[in-house]
Amino acid sequence: MTLPPAARVLVVRLSALGDVLFALETVASLKAERPDARVDFLVEDRFADLLRGHPQLERVLVYPRRRKLKIFGHLAALRRTRYDAILDLHCILKSALHVFVARGTRKLGFAAPGAREGAHRFYREKVALPEPLPHRADRGYALLRALSLSGTPHRPVLAPPDRPPDFWRATEQPRVVLHPGTSSFATFKRWPLTKFIELGQRLRRRDVAPVVSFGPGEDELARALAHGAGDLRLLDGGALGLRGLGAVYAQADVVVAADTGPLHIAAAAGARVVALFGPKDQDLYGPRTEHQRLLWHDVPCRPCKLRACPSPQCVLGVEVDAVERAVMELLAPR
Repeated sequence: MTLPPAARVLVVRLSALGDVLFALETVASLKAERPDARVDFLVEDRFADLLRGHPQLERVLVYPRRRKLKIFGHLAALRRTRYDAILDLHCILKSALHVFVARGTRKLGFAAPGAREGAHRFYREKVALPEPLPHRADRGYALLRALSLSGTPHRPVLAPPDRPPDFWRATEQPRVVLHPGTSSFATFKRWPLTKFIELGQRLRRRDVAPVVSFGPGEDELARALAHGAGDLRLLDGGALGLRGLGAVYAQADVVVAADTGPLHIAAAAGARVVALFGPKDQDLYGPRTEHQRLLWHDVPCRPCKLRACPSPQCVLGVEVDAVERAVMELLAPR
């Protein structure tokens, strides 16, 4: 059974930043085939700014994760709309409870092991995924195929910032961005600062003047890199916001970053990326662009599912030579 004309569809992906961007691929595929569909997106408050003003979304529903007193009002508002289809791309208990509360004719999610924490019990239609599990973005296409749609892959669309940032100076030099940070709970994914500094110094000797981007709480790390590599310019992603940062990345030639949200923003914006991967499986979580280089140091324990590691050689062992070479290869078409 396919969707009715002008169908109302709710896409649920609460977090994390990279996965929200992967979910936008599902939205883009759905809208390409059914432009009449009215799509709402349910997301956590910390990622809501990324979706505001999105041209393919009718509404952004915000789960107030950090404001517990507003959750009951949020759930009441969620029930005001009846959906023709609700697609849970997150498939954990928290997202499945939202699906349970929402009103919908069809409620779709993944069967285990694609769903975790018993989430599959809350779906009327359980979509089985192949083993081994596919890339996070490809899972959303499986839900579209369950709606009798083609599920053809599409690049995500990013919402424009409120004001286009004026960051890049008029120059003939390549626009290369170095992003040394990660989220605070994933610091073990970071490539060493000393290697970032050496990379910045080498690029300067190649007449490339990179800039250093950073998010909230990463100021000290970014300034240390900028100073060590020769007073590089700083790009404050916290001040720009997620949409503003995406707009700046869209005009860059290459972005170098670890497995973190800004890497996926850059990829979604269409930038060439050098992804410094560590413990995560790139086949499940890697960026999805036409022009990218994924680098890691191969060790027997990689990939793993650890949330901390005292000596993550999988990323610490990535050599500066390899990263410099990847940057220059991506700059060659320029």
